[in-house]
Amino acid sequence: MESKHLSVSQIKMFLRCPLQYQFRYIDGLKIPPTGSLTLGKSIHSALEANYSQKITSKQDLPAEKVLDLFSDRWEQEVKETVFDMDEKAGTVKDDGVKMVTAYHGQISPTIQPRLVEHEFNLIFANVSYTLKGIIDLVDVEGTIIDHKTSKRSMNPEDVGSDIQLTCYALAYRTLFGVPEKELRFDVMVKTKVPKLQQIPTTRTQDDIRRFLKVLGFVSKAIQSGTLYPCENKQTCSWCGYRELCRKW
Repeated sequence: MESKHLSVSQIKMFLRCPLQYQFRYIDGLKIPPTGSLTLGKSIHSALEANYSQKITSKQDLPAEKVLDLFSDRWEQEVKETVFDMDEKAGTVKDDGVKMVTAYHGQISPTIQPRLVEHEFNLIFANVSYTLKGIIDLVDVEGTIIDHKTSKRSMNPEDVGSDIQLTCYALAYRTLFGVPEKELRFDVMVKTKVPKLQQIPTTRTQDDIRRFLKVLGFVSKAIQSGTLYPCENKQTCSWCGYRELCRKW
């Protein structure tokens, strides 16, 4: 069942725990989504629909329509979601409504999209796997934007080293032959009054080369079967595969 491509999420999982990667992407064992994941996917779906039509309309959808889109996707996803013991589905959804409302009122009007959910599939001579992904959003000025939901504020230093944005810079430069203007995480923080962050960053060619080196080594490790548990208490404490791991 092993995939013949790698994505940033797969690479991040392998770097976090190779055995977790095996369970998910080689053995094909999926675990139910968490409340945070369902919240993020539902918000992402609503923003995608708004920006997709805005490419030609040049106008945002009414806030009520965007909230309806969020709610519709939530109702689809929540059926398979496993919430933490201290979470209630209704409360998490209410948080999402607040976050979408804040984002749509403050950030959406400032963005004119050029590309939305733009897929890429890159092939490299020395890597056995293709590199696949989807860039959330590129505005008309060439800024690559990725949307995040979080329980706490994001550290700009972490954004500066995040391989997801490095991968998007590589894909954009490969596909269009020019560098992006900027890279940015737009973060919706799940606080009582939602906090919005726009954290810009850049990537150098050295950053790109380092990412490609990581991609190559991860590819070789997967092919060779170098798949082992990370034995990290912090990571293991929330891993959905921990019971399987104990039997490994």
